[in-house]
Amino acid sequence: MEGKTTWDDIVELSQQLKEANFDYWLNENVFTFNWWLLFVLSVSLFIIWIAILDKKRVVEVVTYGLMVALTAEVLDVFGVSFMLWGYPYKATPLVPPILTIHLGMMPYLYMMVYQKFTGWKSFNSVMLLLAIVFAFVLEPILIWLQIYEMYQWEHIYSFPFYFIIGVIFKWLVQKFMQMDHHY
Repeated sequence: MEGKTTWDDIVELSQQLKEANFDYWLNENVFTFNWWLLFVLSVSLFIIWIAILDKKRVVEVVTYGLMVALTAEVLDVFGVSFMLWGYPYKATPLVPPILTIHLGMMPYLYMMVYQKFTGWKSFNSVMLLLAIVFAFVLEPILIWLQIYEMYQWEHIYSFPFYFIIGVIFKWLVQKFMQMDHHY
């Protein structure tokens, strides 16, 4: 590739990356301890979430969870694309890379908090605690397990995102609920 990079060059490199990513996942990830850990945690949290889900508030709680999941996934794609962080181990060879956490574990925990703590004071307190645990406990554990790597990122940068995502979407869902009851 000399001179200008063309679209065909990008397509070719993307194809090579896809093949290398799948080969790496198949030979280095699938059925390892970390793969099973991600799988079991995802399934376990899903089962717990289903068991405790308030069936009268399904649409409200799931709307909140979907907003959290979508935002987490978009931010994750951004971070991986700009090489702020990466994931050597993942449950699937797909991009975005860590679907099990951002489309599973994180939204399940956020939905549990949203459902249980309806008042703002208790919700904010628990979200603050959850943000601390995610940024300063779970992220270092994921690094230690070699599931997650930071390149140009620090735990302290993650903390406000974990908190703000939960709070903004609680406010937004509550506004939607007020509008729904108003009309």
